[in-house]
Amino acid sequence: MSYIESSFVEKYTKIIKLFIKQVPIFYEFIRTANTYNSFKDNLIVDLHNQVSINDSDIDDKQSKQAAIIQMLLLLRNEGREFIDPNRNNQKFISQPFYWIYQSIKGENSFVTDDFFDDMLNLIGRVYNRKEEEFISGLDLLSRMNSIPKGMDTDIIEKRKESKLRVMTGLVTIIENSKNEHKIYYFTTEKSLEEKLVSVEKWWNDYRFHLRYAIQNLEQLGLTTNNLLPKSVMRNFENGVKKGIPIFINPYFLSLVHIGPKGELSADDRTIRDYIFNSKDLVDTFGDIKAWEKEDIIEDGKPNAAGWHLPKGDSVHRRYPEVAIFIPEGRGRACAGLCVSCQRMYGFQKGSLNFDLEKMDRNIDKDEKRKSIFNYFENDSHLQDILITGGDSFMNTDARLRTILEEFYNVAKRKKEISEAQTSGEKIAVFQRVRLGTRILAYLPQRVGSELIDILKEFKEKAAKIGIKQFVIQTHFETTMEITPEAIKTIELLRDTGWIIVNQQVFTSAASRRSHSMQLRRELNKLGILPYYTFAVKGFRENRENFTPLARVAQEVYEEKSFGKPKNDRSVEFHNDPKRNHILFKEIEEEENIPFVATDRSLINLPALGKSLSFEQVGITIDGRRVLSFEHDKFRNHSPVVHHSERVIIVEAKSVSCYLRQIEAMGEDIRDYNGIYAYSNAITEKRSEVFEYPKFEYSQTNNFNNCEV
Repeated sequence: MSYIESSFVEKYTKIIKLFIKQVPIFYEFIRTANTYNSFKDNLIVDLHNQVSINDSDIDDKQSKQAAIIQMLLLLRNEGREFIDPNRNNQKFISQPFYWIYQSIKGENSFVTDDFFDDMLNLIGRVYNRKEEEFISGLDLLSRMNSIPKGMDTDIIEKRKESKLRVMTGLVTIIENSKNEHKIYYFTTEKSLEEKLVSVEKWWNDYRFHLRYAIQNLEQLGLTTNNLLPKSVMRNFENGVKKGIPIFINPYFLSLVHIGPKGELSADDRTIRDYIFNSKDLVDTFGDIKAWEKEDIIEDGKPNAAGWHLPKGDSVHRRYPEVAIFIPEGRGRACAGLCVSCQRMYGFQKGSLNFDLEKMDRNIDKDEKRKSIFNYFENDSHLQDILITGGDSFMNTDARLRTILEEFYNVAKRKKEISEAQTSGEKIAVFQRVRLGTRILAYLPQRVGSELIDILKEFKEKAAKIGIKQFVIQTHFETTMEITPEAIKTIELLRDTGWIIVNQQVFTSAASRRSHSMQLRRELNKLGILPYYTFAVKGFRENRENFTPLARVAQEVYEEKSFGKPKNDRSVEFHNDPKRNHILFKEIEEEENIPFVATDRSLINLPALGKSLSFEQVGITIDGRRVLSFEHDKFRNHSPVVHHSERVIIVEAKSVSCYLRQIEAMGEDIRDYNGIYAYSNAITEKRSEVFEYPKFEYSQTNNFNNCEV
């Protein structure tokens, strides 16, 4: 017998033993069946006989009834063909029960252990109900309290060492700079200590961090004492060859602790995974496809959501009420490159980069801006503008003032147009303006007195023409990003009267038990509203950071649920944003909850919008789930969406692969017991604070920029 033949025999012997031990009844269905079809028919009959449609326990994800329903759903979709974007759009047929039948009958089905982990868990919940030990609520809350934060004394001390490491590297970089900067240069300083004093002085100037952001391998080596693991450096080196830019500002790099022998701290994992290339990203770069189909724009044609847009790429749109405005200029850059960025497709195309001086020369021409503003003014349904990039706070103060002034004029003219129209034909007026930025976490030094004045002045006059909601939309991934510098900036921005909301990207590291609970609580203390908890988009380039939707749903039902108040008072956060941190405390005490979860957990779907309403309809031979999504029922959509088919996503990694990954991060995977049962979910209702105010007039039903 050859080695290959013996390995097959060993594999199937192991599988048979597993089924005999864990699900003997199910095993007997296969053993006694003469054909696959007879096995399948007998299985379906048996499952239907066990279904109790009146069983109140059907909503319990861990229940036998829920598992029966899921098995029947997979059986209904047995033999269905799907396309796998993670495998170059290769077509495959999902037939999990046939693969199990083959394996037990001793035929080669090529299925993996990850596949069996998932399917055995499902079958076991039906045919061998074994009580699992689940982590308790008290344990989750205890873990929340023990997770390190950027304000912990020991973390602050460690980061002093990290800051010194980065500053020492910057001294060499500044000395070796070919073009001496007019401000950041050494004059009479002779010793390293004297030069470090100068760098310390410049450290509070955000322009210094952008000027000396780490942009090549040599600079990365100098600012990390050449101590980064070889695997990390190899991904950076290969990424540079493929065209992936490096851009890490010194402040953010100083948040990463590196030990004297190159040890990396588990506490910093979420931060590192945001700025260190993964091998999957490097391997895929050059072949990345746009995840959001509506971002693929052809002049003169509607996007995938049905919207006609102004010429160019400055306006993105999915929903009737809101448009994303991406002005030309340095606001299209960020203070660092997030390796899971939804705009990575743009970096691949070269339309996004970190050449700030070049971007300054590419400000929208008058003719282009006129076309964009005319679109905003006359659209029948737009009432919410999200000014982003890149990062809106990457614009200079003068440029941001101009952008807001131009938008103010647009909003004013839109109101005049609407007021001149008859009832029932009136177009929507602007009621909300948002600024998208990650600066609060990435480079909080950016926010100074002039920016604060700009925001205050804009709010004061915009409120007079009917704009009611003013929102700064930011990204904190982890409480390790909530530093003394970040808190100072948050307090400054809170004083502007704009509410601050947070979008957390639910990467593998960020998804660890209780981490999002703690982040919500610490944001609450600062008056920041959790807004979205976003699943990473599931293409192969993001596989390292991708969190299976089973874990997203588990976090919603088992962790976020601790922060759901019985009474939704969230609309009050618009009343006086300066005291939102106090309002959060009031609600927590009134409801006796440890934090207030105003956010929804979602994934951005190609052309369908954000949703977490899914069901599992298939699985791959390596255990990656195939999910079918419907749109979010709690908000308005383009008319196109209501004519669209459900969106299918083939996940980038299996649940078992995810569990191995977080175990390597130091997690006890027994704390995640029950995760396999989350094969479906329903999108949460929006907190009232995120709803639009009702118009005092009858609005037109006509969509004047949409093509169905």
